[in-house]
Amino acid sequence: MTKVGAELRELRTSKGITLRALAKIVGVNFSTISNIEAGRERCSERVLRELAEALGADVDMMLAKAGYRPMPFRVLGNIAAGEPIEATEHIETFDLTEHFDPESHYMLRVRGDSMILDGINDGDLAIVRHSARARNGQTVVAIVEGEEATLKRYSRADRKVTLTPANRRMKPRTYPATEVQIRGVLAGVVRTRLN
Repeated sequence: MTKVGAELRELRTSKGITLRALAKIVGVNFSTISNIEAGRERCSERVLRELAEALGADVDMMLAKAGYRPMPFRVLGNIAAGEPIEATEHIETFDLTEHFDPESHYMLRVRGDSMILDGINDGDLAIVRHSARARNGQTVVAIVEGEEATLKRYSRADRKVTLTPANRRMKPRTYPATEVQIRGVLAGVVRTRLN
């Protein structure tokens, strides 16, 4: 929090805003801001958000530096995968928690190459939404026969479940529906290495 306080002080002084003026904007006592800037007092998430907004700072980065949320990634712009586009930098903050609620999602590290045709490679992180049900065609985390966990495309017909890999060298497997438990549905993938 000491670094955050120093950064707040630097922002405030660079904008020519006094402690009292900033305190009035945020609705706290000026001595509170003075203590936060000096690292003598921990700033609450609400007050830090209001201070960052009042000073025109990146709120997400400030909250991350203070430990209130994970450090966000930066999306620096767009890159052409087809026709070239103008090279311009447009910085955005990217935080997985903005897209995937940590309460309803979890991550698994992928081991193996059964899903490579879906762009899911060995070592990638699968972002999975908690669910005990799935629709045909969805990629799921399934527990087979009570012990083996696997990531595969799901389909169910009658009392049979078929788990299909996305790799031409591997064959689908079909099980009695009672032997397959769905533990989640694939919601995203974080690539961890280039092929």
